Amino acid sequence: MKIKQSSSIKKVIFVLIILGVVFLAGYLILQKKTPVANTGNQTSSTSSNLNAFAQCLSEKGVKMYGSYICSACAAQKKGLGEAYQYIDYVECHPNGPNPQTDLCLKRNITKTPTWILEKDGAVVKRLEGFQSHEDLASFSGCKL
Repeated sequence: MKIKQSSSIKKVIFVLIILGVVFLAGYLILQKKTPVANTGNQTSSTSSNLNAFAQCLSEKGVKMYGSYICSACAAQKKGLGEAYQYIDYVECHPNGPNPQTDLCLKRNITKTPTWILEKDGAVVKRLEGFQSHEDLASFSGCKL
């Protein structure tokens, strides 16, 4: 009798484990589902918004002072994606592409990236370090 009871308990436990695995797998599959509709439109919309944002930064006189070996500068560039092409960038490292070290010294650049809002060649205000899009919008008055 003990052998039969033990065998029945093992079968029940086995069935419960299988059911648990099935429910867990179903839950994980449902959690990974993401809406597919409009994904492409959202990406292009976000991209065009960033393009307009970056163009506004340049029009307002905002420049990014950086260094080609700066990881925060690379992250800033990556975060802007294709919109980065519209950013007025000043290379401060003497071995970087098109270095403008004299301008960096004149602007007292000690950390990169440094964002400077200039008007008529004069510094109006500055931000040092990696900046979120929201911080740059607040800094410049440009809309995201």
